[in-house]
Amino acid sequence: MGPDRIPADWPLRDYSEFVHCGEIVWHTQRIGAGPVVLLLHGTGASTHSMAGLATLLSRQFTCLLIDLPGQGFTPVLRERKHLLSAMSSAVAELCDQLDLAPDYVIGHSAGAAVGIRMSLDTPVAPKGILSINGALLPFGAFIEPLMIKAARGLSQSSRFVHFLARRGTGKAYVRRALRDTGATISEPMIKRYSQLICQPEHIEGTLRMMGGWELGKLATDLAQVTTPVHLIGSAKDHIVPATRAHRATRDIPGSTAVTLGNAGHLIHEADPQRIFDEFMHFLDRLN
Repeated sequence: MGPDRIPADWPLRDYSEFVHCGEIVWHTQRIGAGPVVLLLHGTGASTHSMAGLATLLSRQFTCLLIDLPGQGFTPVLRERKHLLSAMSSAVAELCDQLDLAPDYVIGHSAGAAVGIRMSLDTPVAPKGILSINGALLPFGAFIEPLMIKAARGLSQSSRFVHFLARRGTGKAYVRRALRDTGATISEPMIKRYSQLICQPEHIEGTLRMMGGWELGKLATDLAQVTTPVHLIGSAKDHIVPATRAHRATRDIPGSTAVTLGNAGHLIHEADPQRIFDEFMHFLDRLN
């Protein structure tokens, strides 16, 4: 485990640092100066997903980017450590060890769930949370338990994990998978995800993360959120429909939502300026 695992052209590689906290050796990146913004990627991604946004934010903020357990260059953990509640607590412990209490949290998809769960369960008390296509609500009373069970089972199948990793070496497969999310894709984006998906550890970590997604419990707890939350939905998102952002405002007290037109699931990668602008508008309303 170390910087030698990270490709030479990885976004913000010069800021990469491995931090041992508890049982986890985290891949982290820190850039900029000012109030602390914690950026949390979604399932199947890594720090690269937030690099463009962090670069914009770093002119005014200290940005902390991390690879969640089993993703990117942070290793896979025991199965229970991939539960949403456990992962959120581990992120809080990392922030405490780094002495970087987040003033704000920006989370994409599953990363938004981690940020909100963390605000509920730990001493971390950000002034605001920005959810980008946040996966905060269950996908269905019957579908979700089946998805979780399947993901947990497949994560334990070395044959299946290595099969997906071999498929990840084909850029046509990655291009199709990204396009299916509704994302506007680019060649650099395809390259980054290809570099991740060809790693069996990343596949296993992604499946374990999916298998630990306690969204039913999170949904019942959303009414207890006291942190201001702004939810971004994307009109062309095929993974987390924009209607879910607006639906979540019924459950999160005082929350607001907006739908971005001509935007897909990975809008923060495709056009980080739009997310930066939305974040700054959110801060203006908070102040």
